[in-house]
Amino acid sequence: MHVIYLVLTAAILLVNLAALGRLFSRYFADAQLARAAGTLALLTGLFFIEHFIGLGRLSWVWPLSTLISLPLLFSHWKSGAWRSELPFWLPFAYVFAWRFVFPDIDGQSEHLTDLAFVSNYLSGMQLPPTDVWLPAYRFDIYYGFLHYATALMGRILALDAGRAMNFGFCLTIAFSISLAWSVASHFFTSRWKKGVLIAALLAGGTGVAPLLPVLYGAANSDQAAISQLWANTRFAGLYDQQINTSAGQALFPKVAPTSDDAAPRELPLETLSYYIYLGDLHPPLAGFALLFFALALIIRLENDQQAKPLAFALGASVPLLLAVNAWNLPLQGLLVLGWCIYRRADRQACYLKYLLAGAGCALVLLYPFINSYAPNALSAGFAFVAADDHTPLRQGLAIWWPVLLLAALALGQGPKNRLAFWSGAGVLLLLGLMEFVYINDPLSGTYNRFNSTLKWWSWLYPAALLLLGSIVLSSPMRWQRYLAAVPLIAICAYALPQAQYWRYHPKTSLGQLAGDGWLKNDYVQRAILNHLRVAEKGIVLEGLDGGSYTPASAFALHSGQASALGWPDHESLWRNQAPFIQAEAGKIRAFYHASLPNADAWLKSQNIRYIVWSRFDQARGPEAFATLRAQLEPHYAWRVLVIENGIEYGVWELRS
Repeated sequence: MHVIYLVLTAAILLVNLAALGRLFSRYFADAQLARAAGTLALLTGLFFIEHFIGLGRLSWVWPLSTLISLPLLFSHWKSGAWRSELPFWLPFAYVFAWRFVFPDIDGQSEHLTDLAFVSNYLSGMQLPPTDVWLPAYRFDIYYGFLHYATALMGRILALDAGRAMNFGFCLTIAFSISLAWSVASHFFTSRWKKGVLIAALLAGGTGVAPLLPVLYGAANSDQAAISQLWANTRFAGLYDQQINTSAGQALFPKVAPTSDDAAPRELPLETLSYYIYLGDLHPPLAGFALLFFALALIIRLENDQQAKPLAFALGASVPLLLAVNAWNLPLQGLLVLGWCIYRRADRQACYLKYLLAGAGCALVLLYPFINSYAPNALSAGFAFVAADDHTPLRQGLAIWWPVLLLAALALGQGPKNRLAFWSGAGVLLLLGLMEFVYINDPLSGTYNRFNSTLKWWSWLYPAALLLLGSIVLSSPMRWQRYLAAVPLIAICAYALPQAQYWRYHPKTSLGQLAGDGWLKNDYVQRAILNHLRVAEKGIVLEGLDGGSYTPASAFALHSGQASALGWPDHESLWRNQAPFIQAEAGKIRAFYHASLPNADAWLKSQNIRYIVWSRFDQARGPEAFATLRAQLEPHYAWRVLVIENGIEYGVWELRS
């Protein structure tokens, strides 16, 4: 029954998005662009409206929209036009398979962070919403457009935050890949060429991917597969220091730092395939979609077909990054600027009026968001890269050789092929710029360029693969086409550790798309979670271990409640290191060890309604339970939910 429910939910989503694309098809060049443009227009408009009035739960929408969508699509699809939806449906199905088998939303990576973001928007209150990780404050400290869009879908389909997050993850990647298909379709019709290019984007890694077995041996266990999945992304400065084969150590000798300042710099590059394994619905995912949207628009504009709406949408794509992933705003701005220079150099129109109109319209619609977010945004400017922070030559070549080869092949076509020549030169120019300029954020030392390469390299790498790969695979010279396929096929070696991960990793939460299987599979944790789900709304207190990447707040988020405090390190970073956040975290730790003075007064000041005692708390400080029970008795009723070997687990509830 649950599988039928998930399939029906996916079908409703895909049908409605197809109909939305159909409505915009007269303005855009193909079904992929029309679907993306229609979705962005709808989301941006509602994002603007809900800063003035919250629209609440919207579960009445999908029956009406589906009834309208079906007749709209029937005659169109009857003639076989449904095939134009396959570039969207097939990647959706691929990613859905990943989320179906590995759906957990837990303390790993940014899972709970993203779940908190989605939860913030799920109530449909006026924006900015309450921060469920810090309920006394508004969530106006982060660019959350992707999570707003995900929550909006959840509100329409009456999904909980976990299911909305997993479906939103599949949709976001499907948008990206369908737009990549649009770009490739402009250059060639060959299925094998499109297949190679899409496989490289969807399942391929960095240039390190084909070297992984040489550097780390066979991925013949769960942990070995996971290590290689991470090594592809975090190679320079981290996993290059963990190479365990003689051949690998000869290629990349370990660095013996003489001080912390001389330690290897961590320079990550995240690919779509890495995100698919990881399951994070994080802003860079929406950044990929907007990047491919811009590239698809630029390529279609080369035909001068329906130029005005295409240019308008291209202009709007730049300021939209303020709400999607602001780190990539300078890069997307340079991309559009470079295209304008390219067009004007050949005395072709760049449709400046429509570009500016699109950018202006997007800025107006985003103004309410900017108005609340800008005062709280972290201030970080550009800076020059110091000598110690440059990318080591061997590691840089290992990561970037596929792009460097494609760029060389594009440049080799000469100035007569203007698009190839300018694209190859532009990619190399941007890569060089990233080696000498970075965003000077609060991180330092080994992490000095961490965020800059994490965001910028991860933007440039797929852009280069898609654009240069499409150009060179369409070269009139056969040897160039075959040579272009080499890096694209080589990076698909990253599929091997992915396959090994599927083989070895436990599938204990199969099909539980709410993301709570890791809790529900334990009957003690399940009892607590189920109780909080039916309890009246209130603030939930849970124990804290580390500052981030822990199960803290999981019971609250998965039950639809607010958490007294989420991950304090994350909240501190977003709120300019406000000292009260770490102070409150210290009080929570002291409380769960029964050593917090005036605990009753503190609980009242925080408006705590529920206090969880789970396996996590029992393992952390079993001796504290009896003391806490006695301390809390005057104001909180102990509701025991499970007794196991004489140990009680449950929830304290505020007495009415």
